[in-house]
Amino acid sequence: MGEKTGYSIITYKLRLYCSQPQWLYETKRVYNLILSYYYRLLMEKPEIWDGPGQKLLRQLELLTIGSRGQDKTEILYPLPYEKIPLYFRRAAINDAIRLFKSYRSGEENGSQPAEDFQAAPIFYKGMYKDFTEAGISLKLWNGEKWVWEACTLDTCKRSLPEGGSYLSPTLKLEEKRAMLHVPVRQPVEDVRTVKERFPGEKKLCSAVFPENDCMAALVVLNKAGIYEESLFIRGGKQFLHKKKRLLNRIQKNRASMGMDNQRVGQLEEENKYLKRKIRNLSENYAHKVSRRIVDFCKEREISILVVPNYKAALNGNSYDWLGRRIIQYLRYKAFQEGMVVTSVGVGNTAFVCYQCGQAVKRSPETPGCGRNYSGWENYICPNGHKGNVHFNAAINLGRRFLKNIKTEKNNG
Repeated sequence: MGEKTGYSIITYKLRLYCSQPQWLYETKRVYNLILSYYYRLLMEKPEIWDGPGQKLLRQLELLTIGSRGQDKTEILYPLPYEKIPLYFRRAAINDAIRLFKSYRSGEENGSQPAEDFQAAPIFYKGMYKDFTEAGISLKLWNGEKWVWEACTLDTCKRSLPEGGSYLSPTLKLEEKRAMLHVPVRQPVEDVRTVKERFPGEKKLCSAVFPENDCMAALVVLNKAGIYEESLFIRGGKQFLHKKKRLLNRIQKNRASMGMDNQRVGQLEEENKYLKRKIRNLSENYAHKVSRRIVDFCKEREISILVVPNYKAALNGNSYDWLGRRIIQYLRYKAFQEGMVVTSVGVGNTAFVCYQCGQAVKRSPETPGCGRNYSGWENYICPNGHKGNVHFNAAINLGRRFLKNIKTEKNNG
């Protein structure tokens, strides 16, 4: 049991089915009209810019709705839309404040005010009810009035967690699909930092994420840096094969566009679908690998996970390197389980022997063997030490973490 408790918020994406899909688009249209109105009002009223968001929301309501009770104030900028539900209006105001503050923070760098708004409507309490895994009732604008519409939900084989608190869902309209993004707040038993929990830990797990069949190489070290056990998570070849097939179809469609102008629109739509499949494929593998890592550590009561700080890779395209997504998902999955993920600079962890510190060479040195040859996963050093390059890198990474944290402790 941890000394400090907290909570995590994870957003679950549910497929939404509505018998009147046009009402979803009408509701989004009205939401953005209200958002745009308050955004423009903020642009005209610099005297109210400063202050917390809640105070700013109240000032905007006084300007457009007025106050209730005996001390009624003059409505200077009456809202030109009638019968807007209270919490629908407030959701749009908060979105307008968020977008306006984003503009102001980037104004010095040449940021321009927004002109077109396509924000996703947020349904505060009072705008939805009867929420279960199977369905939800939403208050929608049908073009004439606000009505309650019962919709069905598909969790996409991912059950909502028990004991969590469901927060305001967001309606996302993606081309021909309607999705409901539901943030779920869950308690976390241990939210201590690395420095706070390290003195009481007996061991840690370090992991590297190669770009071949090995999707993750894990090693367990004790606090003295001595190796205890390892795990190699494979499946990268299967992932790359599936991804390559989809990419080849995209390339084939692009080549066909120049020869068949009549089907350009159809081919472009198909390519969008294929790109979405690549994204879903990457997410699926990243979720599976990150979950397996967390379960591995949980079974061994390890609460500190060390990963490389791949700065260059993390700034790249998510299609190009799956490790980016694995680390991203690993962080929040580990946090939910009371673990912490910390990153360490890669440096030369992959190029020196973990046993003697000498520079390593990948083997075999046989002429004609390319880097795709399985032997390239092995190394040899001048002192004759041999092993797997990913195993070697993971141990060096874990030891670098131990060296850094002990140095910080001594300096502190």
